[in-house]
Amino acid sequence: MTISRMPRRALTGLAATVSALALSTAPAFAGDDAHAKSISENCGVLGCVTQLHAEAWFYSDGDHWKLCDSDADGDRVDMSVGWDDSAGSHFLTLEVTGGQGACATGQRNIPEGKKVTIQVWHRNGANGSGKDIATAHGTA
Repeated sequence: MTISRMPRRALTGLAATVSALALSTAPAFAGDDAHAKSISENCGVLGCVTQLHAEAWFYSDGDHWKLCDSDADGDRVDMSVGWDDSAGSHFLTLEVTGGQGACATGQRNIPEGKKVTIQVWHRNGANGSGKDIATAHGTA
């Protein structure tokens, strides 16, 4: 029995399509970035003024984070990065003391798919209390 040209071509096209789909599979998981801002609002008779003190980012591609001081107020800025995995709960901090425009970065390999929580705040001095704490969530 011979296979006619039409079905043979259809089978060849189907095989090529299946091969292309198998080779072009997407990664199993793509993470989500997070961004948080430590902001205060000072209101008076003429209205309110919003003041940005610090910003923090978590980047899922490479599992790294960044903290920047956004205000020349003399305060230091801090961020925390936290996640849970099979080894337990993890909590890392980062601090910037260089003033407005100064930034710091951190990196740690976090298991794929884990929820990551970042917080950012500013404080007056090494022993000052955190002010204007902001929280954001991402996924490694």
